[in-house]
Amino acid sequence: MTTTDAGVARSPRGRAREEAILAAAVELVSEVGYERLTCDAIAARARASKATIYRRWSGKAELVADALRRQAQGDGPIALPDTGSLRGDLLAAVRATARAVTGTGDLAGPSLLGLVEAVRDDPVLRAQVRSQIEDGSARVGRDVCARAAARGELLTHVEGGPVVVVAVAHVLLTTLLHGAPPTDGERAALVDTVLLPLLGASPRPSPSSSRGDHR
Repeated sequence: MTTTDAGVARSPRGRAREEAILAAAVELVSEVGYERLTCDAIAARARASKATIYRRWSGKAELVADALRRQAQGDGPIALPDTGSLRGDLLAAVRATARAVTGTGDLAGPSLLGLVEAVRDDPVLRAQVRSQIEDGSARVGRDVCARAAARGELLTHVEGGPVVVVAVAHVLLTTLLHGAPPTDGERAALVDTVLLPLLGASPRPSPSSSRGDHR
């Protein structure tokens, strides 16, 4: 993006145009699916030119991936709350992951769950989503481990990124196979029996993981 384009994107008018394009993409993904989605249709729905779209995004894969990212974190990376413990921070991270996977965040948009087939078939979208998951997991893992170290919590392993990726995979697979995201009890069991041991922290007894637990 050029300096001029960046200035336009930061202007109220440019920001409103960008939001209209994202909203149009979200609507059309829901209506026709990712495979049938075109930048022509997005431009028509948003009442924008294709040139405007291509100044900001290289194509529909990048545009939809941006909508997916915003669904998960809004305009910037989510600042996970400092709960005062590694266990609490991991529980917060898993809750945020469940919202991102199922598309239940504050900003409407496509969910990772709804794009599984498209991610499998479209290498550009797959690369975009993979980058988002890897980068986001690395950041969250780094933050929770740094907080734990600052509190004096002892960890055998301090590379938290791969551990967060395990959480993403668990939430996605559970939601696919059970038709609903993990319950409170299942999220706690994941943290206590999988994530904390992977980091070399002492696990705690987990609550019941019955699917009848409160969601």
